[in-house]
Amino acid sequence: MFRYVCAPPVSQEDFWTLVGGPKFRRVPAELADEAALALVDVVDPVRFPWVEQSRDPTPVELDASVLATTCLWAAQFLGTQQRSESSKRQEAAVGSALQEAGLTFDPSRSPAQFADAMTRGTYSRERLLAGAKCDVPARLHDGRLMAIECKVSNGPKNGWKRVNREVGGKAQTWRSAFGNQVLTAVVLDGVFDLASLKTARDGGVLVFWEYDLNPLKEFVVAAV
Repeated sequence: MFRYVCAPPVSQEDFWTLVGGPKFRRVPAELADEAALALVDVVDPVRFPWVEQSRDPTPVELDASVLATTCLWAAQFLGTQQRSESSKRQEAAVGSALQEAGLTFDPSRSPAQFADAMTRGTYSRERLLAGAKCDVPARLHDGRLMAIECKVSNGPKNGWKRVNREVGGKAQTWRSAFGNQVLTAVVLDGVFDLASLKTARDGGVLVFWEYDLNPLKEFVVAAV
């Protein structure tokens, strides 16, 4: 909560860097002093004028600061929750489609550095492939790895980042590690620029849509 008292709000990663120690959601008691020292100089002077002036807030100041900080925190929390829920929904939908196509779920999430680390005809959830996180990795019946990424976008600019930078970058990493034993695919939902999808396709990325996963199922069934 204290991160949102600052102006601008301090990200979790910056907070960990400033305070030190491992990543955490709640500050351990032994790091309370370090946390206060790291953030006290960036407390928002507009929302919390009494801090710098070393006085108590007036009732109006206190109410206004609570409302403003709550709105700021809630907006960030809602955005994070929406992204998380969309990702979980997509991954579940892809998993169901793969099962319908005849693949078996493998609960193992250990890193895979070579294709045979996964059994043919199986898929799993988030897992490292050659050091890069894959949302839904699958081992097709013909022996190839199918690295499936799940992406949601509400606009063209964000779509370029999600597809071309994130998925495209991973595709290069996986090709370098696995060669022609790997296929990179992306399952999309939302708004994407057509040019970005053409660029991804031309780069060897298979494009599927969450609203119709029949082409994905047909592809998996045919890979024998």
